Amino acid sequence: MSGQAGRLPRSSMQPMFLPATPGARFCLYHAPAPGRACRGGFVYVQPFAEEMNRSRRMASLQAAALAEAGFGVLVIDLLGCGDSSGDSGDATWPQWQADVLLALRWLRSQLQAPVGLWGLRLGALLALDVARMQPHEVDALLLWNPVLDGKSFMTQFLRLRLAAGLTGAHGQGAPAGGVKDLRAQLEAGQMLEIAGYHLNPALAHVIDALQASALTPPPIPCHWLEVVRDADAPPAPALSAVLEQWHARQAPARLHQVAGPAFWSTPEITSCQPLIELSCALALEGLRDA
Repeated sequence: MSGQAGRLPRSSMQPMFLPATPGARFCLYHAPAPGRACRGGFVYVQPFAEEMNRSRRMASLQAAALAEAGFGVLVIDLLGCGDSSGDSGDATWPQWQADVLLALRWLRSQLQAPVGLWGLRLGALLALDVARMQPHEVDALLLWNPVLDGKSFMTQFLRLRLAAGLTGAHGQGAPAGGVKDLRAQLEAGQMLEIAGYHLNPALAHVIDALQASALTPPPIPCHWLEVVRDADAPPAPALSAVLEQWHARQAPARLHQVAGPAFWSTPEITSCQPLIELSCALALEGLRDA
């Protein structure tokens, strides 16, 4: 697993495999820093495909910072991702839900303390979905730049196939029907290879239907951290619309904007120290109030 352990001693970051069905899930466990009272824990829910790889360093730095603050953090590779069992084409949304629950239960048993979910991009939607379905399992939410609309997100991913000039049948040029043709192949049950990843049609169907506005968080501390160019600018209208719908349903979500690079999508490996610092402060507040 790539990335850096931040300021924690290397011995405090423990690689491990969690037995799962099927196979096992590779994890990095960041124990609370020695001499610090345990303040709780967080499971990191990774983003999708190449966004996962580009954000590895930030995930490692944040996990290290949380551990220094007294949290236990479990960074898990979901089924078909990283060093866990399976191929990317084996991934399904229900299996990923089960993986997140497995990680939550392991971490809670390890710490005997409240445990929350910290998710990035599509991982933030997965964290919300698990919290919505199993509210008694999740004590707080840290959401980093959640995907707002699953269909738009999937369209962007499918366009990578077009940009590469790939077709499953002929290997010459992009499909004549563009994204529409690729979606038809998925509807027909065909696995697609995109940017080195195999896309399971069942997973694509679920992602297509995801809407952040529909994944209302349960009544637990919930902090939405949005990395933007200008932290003082008004929130994007689409983002504000989601929060308005959540608040109308009495969800206690709070938005925080942080200036920094979109590290999950930049070609070079980047980080955002203000995001790390604010996340630690909000984690302390969130699990204290849980």
